[in-house]
Amino acid sequence: MLTPEGCRDRQNRLRAGLNAEGIDAVVLTDHLEIYYLTGVLLCGFPAFHFPALLYFKTDGGSWLAAHTGEGEALVDDRITYEWHKMSTMNPDPVRQLNRAVSSRLSGSKTVARIGWQEEGLDRLLAETVEGRLSPDTWVPVDDLLAAVHKRKDPDELALLRKSIEVDLAAYTRAQEVIEPGVNELDVLAEAQQAAMRAAGEVVYHGGDYQGCVIGGTARDRAIEAGELYIIDAQSTYRGYWSDLARTFAVGEEPTDLQASVYEHLAGILRDVPDLVRPGASATGLWTTIDARIRDHPHLVEAGLIHHGGHGVGLRAHEAPDINRDRDAVFEVGDVFSCEPGAYSDDLRAGIRLENTFVITPEGVETLSDYPLDIMPFKG
Repeated sequence: MLTPEGCRDRQNRLRAGLNAEGIDAVVLTDHLEIYYLTGVLLCGFPAFHFPALLYFKTDGGSWLAAHTGEGEALVDDRITYEWHKMSTMNPDPVRQLNRAVSSRLSGSKTVARIGWQEEGLDRLLAETVEGRLSPDTWVPVDDLLAAVHKRKDPDELALLRKSIEVDLAAYTRAQEVIEPGVNELDVLAEAQQAAMRAAGEVVYHGGDYQGCVIGGTARDRAIEAGELYIIDAQSTYRGYWSDLARTFAVGEEPTDLQASVYEHLAGILRDVPDLVRPGASATGLWTTIDARIRDHPHLVEAGLIHHGGHGVGLRAHEAPDINRDRDAVFEVGDVFSCEPGAYSDDLRAGIRLENTFVITPEGVETLSDYPLDIMPFKG
C-alpha cells in the first residue's frame, strides 16, 4: 500500500498549492484522491463503492468520514457512518455520510475560500458544507490535484511495478493458450487467473482481447489461424494501474508484411527512451511516432490513427497524454505508456505494441521489460 511517508509528502505538496491559491481548506470525495493523500484504500476496484469525504485544512489538520474505520489513514480524526444492517447494505450511503459530515462540521469555524473537485462532489454534501462553513468562494482544485499527481513518488512506483508484473504474468499465460480454435473468452479467463495468482489477491485484469480487430473485450469466438491477436490489457494492484500491449500471430508464421510491420513498430518502441526528455512536448513525441510509422511503405497513408500513449497511475489514463490534439510537457517523475500501432485489412487486422516508462533524473527507464516477439511464447 501507499506509505505514510509518501502520503505526508503529497499532503505537503497539496498544502503548498492550496496556500499559493489562498484556499483555506478542501473537501475531497474521490476515493482515489483520499487513498493518494491518506494511504487508506476504501474501495478497491472492482469492490463495492461506498462514499467518503476528506476534510483537509491548508494550515494543518484533517479528518476522514467513511463507512469504515479500518486501515491506517494519515489524518487527525476519523468518523464512520452506518453502511449496513445485519450485513444488508443500506440504500442511502450518501445520506448516511452526509449526516456524519454535518455533525462533524457543526460548530466549525467558517472559511473564506474552500476547494472542491468539480468532477466529484455530490450536491447534498456540498450544500451541507456550504451551510456549516459559509465560504465566500468555492475554488475548483481539479487542475491542482492533477499537477500534484503527475510526479510519481517511490511508494507509487513500487505499486506500479507490481501492477506491471501482474499484467505481464497474464500476458505470459495468454500466449501459452493462443492456438487456432481457442475461444477468446478462454484466453481472457486464463490470463485473469494468472494475474490474480501473480498478485496473490483478487485484482482486475481486462481490456482488448479480440482477434483480427483493432480492439474490444473478448467475445464468444474462436481465434483463427493467420490472424493477428492484439492484446491491450490493463491490471490494477492496490489502486494502481498497468497498461501494456502485445500482438501475436495465431497458429502459423506471420506473413512477410505482418513480420515487417511488427519489427518496424517494435523498433519505434525500443527507441522511446531516446526520444523523451524532461521539458519536451508530448505532442512532439506523437508527431515523431506518426512520422516514423509512415516510413514503412505499407503505412505511408495511414500513419498513427490514435493516441501514442498516456500517463498511468491511480487512473488508467493520466497526464501526460501523448496526443495529436492535446499537448503536455514531460517532467521528471512522469510514468507513461507509449503504444505505436498500425492497422489494415492486409495485416488481419493490425499490430499494437505498448510499454510503460518512467522519467528519472538519469533518463527514461522501461518499467515493462518483456519480450517483443510476434510468435506466442509456449512455456
